Amino acid sequence: MSENLIYIFGGLLFYQAYVTIRVVRHKAYSSAQKRRQLLLIWLVPFIGAAIALAVLATDDKRPRTP
Repeated sequence: MSENLIYIFGGLLFYQAYVTIRVVRHKAYSSAQKRRQLLLIWLVPFIGAAIALAVLATDDKRPRTP
């Protein structure tokens, strides 16, 4: 049981770190917007990261090259 919790906690930390890196590297956001999104990611654990990742996906309007 406790081993499963460790894996779940580790996965959650990995997911939040991934979204944090994506937000920090996003060039279209000002530093204040980045700060607010990082607070959302880390203060509301899974849901905040999912919301921030969804906003990044809709904000990303760069044309993709094949």
